[in-house]
Amino acid sequence: MSAVEVVFHLVPRFSMISLFGALEPLRVANRYVEQKFSWRFVSADGQPVSASNDIPVSVSGSLADVGVPTMLVVCASYEPEEGITKPALVALRKLAARKVLLAGIDTGPFILASAGVLDGYRATCHWESVPGFRESFPRVQVRQSLFEIDRDRMTSAGGSSVIDMMLDWIRRQLGAAISVTVADQLVHSRFAEQPGEARVPASERYGTRDPRVLSCISMMEEHIEEPCGMNELANRAGLSVRQLERLFAATLKVRPMGFYLSLRLERAERLLNYSTLSVREVAVATGFSSLSQFSRSFKVKYGRPPSTWRKRE
Repeated sequence: MSAVEVVFHLVPRFSMISLFGALEPLRVANRYVEQKFSWRFVSADGQPVSASNDIPVSVSGSLADVGVPTMLVVCASYEPEEGITKPALVALRKLAARKVLLAGIDTGPFILASAGVLDGYRATCHWESVPGFRESFPRVQVRQSLFEIDRDRMTSAGGSSVIDMMLDWIRRQLGAAISVTVADQLVHSRFAEQPGEARVPASERYGTRDPRVLSCISMMEEHIEEPCGMNELANRAGLSVRQLERLFAATLKVRPMGFYLSLRLERAERLLNYSTLSVREVAVATGFSSLSQFSRSFKVKYGRPPSTWRKRE
């Protein structure tokens, strides 16, 4: 194996756990291979960058002077827009043209997609921002998965899923035995063959294992733009409307349509945060028949109308 240089491009407020998830498998793999992985950090301007936990990280240079590494990993989290600048996008396009393997973790894929280097590729990002990512970049084949490796592009949902992505990449580079050894050293038991879900299962999120309730929740999540009616939900659960009302009250302490509305508003909040859709477009994408109805409902849940949501500090 030839020497492999990995460069991490740090965007302000990047996720520290995601960075370590990408870096530590390389460090551990170096114990078992003759040719070592190497890595360095860069930023947009060559200055230190603070993570989302406010810990500053020193860098060795700027993105514009990165050279031609084997891989460049875009590390972002809460404010991916900080990395969407003309110089950064130009630098990423140049790296793509030179066949550098480009990766994005957490919301890093937003920056890659903004440069146009994910067009036609499978990609994922943090589950919270998937709806906005899909709406903003229709040329990207968006998946809600732990990670995606498609030719010379790699993306992950962030958090511990970055470890899964890097283990899979190490497997492709060095073979399954090394990948399993690295996973064992990291006490990481989830493997690419059984990657699990990108989110904590609904049964854990909502504290119920009733299959009828979970079936209804699944149907609601699948039909945000065109909401289902109570009769459709009840049929899905194999219950009457009255029985479904009682079941939701007993298990979730809320009426079905109230729960459904909350899901739609949560999706709207994520679209406002992670897409360029207008407020009116967000209202349509979350199943509201009028902008005024959407605004009233959003303000009740979040305390502010959606028209001011993007202006928060």
